[in-house]
Amino acid sequence: MGKRAGAVVLALVALGAAGGYAFGTLRGQETVTFTDATPIVAVSPSHPVDPVEVLPDPDFPVLRPGLDVEPARVGTEPFDLSLPVPEEWAQSSPTAGEWRWYPPPGQVLNTHFLRVRLISNQHQPIAGDVDARLAALRAADEVRDFTLVSRTAHGFVAEYVNDGYRRIAMESYVAAGGSDTAFAWIALVGRESDREGMADLFDRVVAGVRAPAGS
Repeated sequence: MGKRAGAVVLALVALGAAGGYAFGTLRGQETVTFTDATPIVAVSPSHPVDPVEVLPDPDFPVLRPGLDVEPARVGTEPFDLSLPVPEEWAQSSPTAGEWRWYPPPGQVLNTHFLRVRLISNQHQPIAGDVDARLAALRAADEVRDFTLVSRTAHGFVAEYVNDGYRRIAMESYVAAGGSDTAFAWIALVGRESDREGMADLFDRVVAGVRAPAGS
């Protein structure tokens, strides 16, 4: 074979390797081609995801179902609200228009508490309030691993990690006088171990709320 013929053969072999057909042809195999390529779903994230560190819950008595409640009233007429709250829980008012109740001996961080805020001055439909509250929780810097467990026309149940502690939040908005505008916001926040007692207490609190007619 002359130099020119050898060069031609080498060129064809190189071209076949690049095109994916020469070795199959030389060895008597069928040519392999790839058509209709589609993206492959990633098995793992394309970038590192920081794990969420969850701290142990405080050693504090669990909230049990069947807790005794008593009537309470917040606000001033005609912008007041009556509702059942747990007996012997300590009441505080950290800001104007908001009240909180904590089990004895009072506020113990990262356990459970009841929270009520009057919001009639916002003139916001309940659906908009729920959307805004969920968006605020998802965007909060201190909130991680947010999960919406369930949602109704008036509120929701969610789980998230707040400042390192796993929290369960049950929240509902209350209208008055047959309006669809929120008058008050009620939230019960606690630990995973409190979930059963929270569900029982929250249902009774929300069912017992009485807002002034025509407010």
